[in-house]
Amino acid sequence: MLKHTPILLGMLAVAPFAAAQAPAGAEDNPGLIIRAETNLVVVPLHVYQKKSSVNGLGREAFQLFEDGVPQEIAFVEGPPAEGESVEERSVPTEIIFLIDFSYSVMTPGLLDFNTIRSTMLEGLRKDVQLSVYGFASKLKIFTGPTRDLAKLQKALDQSFASEAGGSRVYEAMMQTARHAANRGGNVSRMMVVFSDGLSTTNLDPELVARSANAFGIPIYPVVLGHERIRQRSRGQVGNVGLGIRAGTTEHRQPNPAGLGGGNEQGARPGEPQFGPRANPVPTMNRQSNARSQESLQQVFADLGPKTGGRSYDLPVLNNKVIREILGSLSTLAETEYVVGYYPKSTDAELQAHAVEVRLASDEIGQLYGGRRFVVH
Repeated sequence: MLKHTPILLGMLAVAPFAAAQAPAGAEDNPGLIIRAETNLVVVPLHVYQKKSSVNGLGREAFQLFEDGVPQEIAFVEGPPAEGESVEERSVPTEIIFLIDFSYSVMTPGLLDFNTIRSTMLEGLRKDVQLSVYGFASKLKIFTGPTRDLAKLQKALDQSFASEAGGSRVYEAMMQTARHAANRGGNVSRMMVVFSDGLSTTNLDPELVARSANAFGIPIYPVVLGHERIRQRSRGQVGNVGLGIRAGTTEHRQPNPAGLGGGNEQGARPGEPQFGPRANPVPTMNRQSNARSQESLQQVFADLGPKTGGRSYDLPVLNNKVIREILGSLSTLAETEYVVGYYPKSTDAELQAHAVEVRLASDEIGQLYGGRRFVVH
């Protein structure tokens, strides 16, 4: 049985995420204390040769360093070599769905249960489980990791039935990572976030990246509503549905000064308003706000590569596209490696240490991920 030790995230430079900023009621303990495995550290990664996964690698293919000092690798688990099969691993995988339900950002029925079942559950290893979280102004936990079809169906139904003002995008991501890690155990986790990325608070997204790297949880943002914003930025009028846009070349560079913003009542900068609060917006202001929102969405999408994941930003969002995204995530779960090691020493005072896995030879392929922080 592995020992657990409380760890302060403030040591990982996320102290500005004060308890007062945490979504009220999201968890019983909204503070910054987490629980982490101190005996065994697990680092997830992928290895590719061109566009194909390199399978069947063992310990001899990797090198592991803590603060630049070589460490002994305890074990490696990953995709089996051709002809071999693995039904389960000793280190299971959890795929976390985090759904933004603020003012119908996520279209009901888009993430269809039957799609999840056919593209993920029926083809993945038995140790891969799914969990469902949702957020607006508060984080909700619809189900913990499970393969139970009824639980997953109910969780998705509940997430789409929810709707509220405000969108604490980055707080929700940090709390979800912490809540998942608090369950303990040696588990490889990946977080898929369905959101437009337009937060109504000012929490620095860099803190999310540090937190995710500390927990070893890569983030996979699915950017919603980009095409609608893009239309407004070009001054085009029309009823453009929610979508996600492909290609990063047309993304604008993020504007750090514009991070956060919005208001806690749920109205987003440049978004149309209805009822007594409705107010005509000049075309120039609308286009300027739309361009600002595009920059904010780029910041949200950038969390993918910054945490060892990737972002999905496509021109249209429908069930077919969702199937492709879920199929991609299934492939990532199947081709993921986990490298484990036991830290050699424990500091008198808790300190953060940088962990990095490298390939023993460049000829093996190219490594993605393989970095995290550990506190001991």
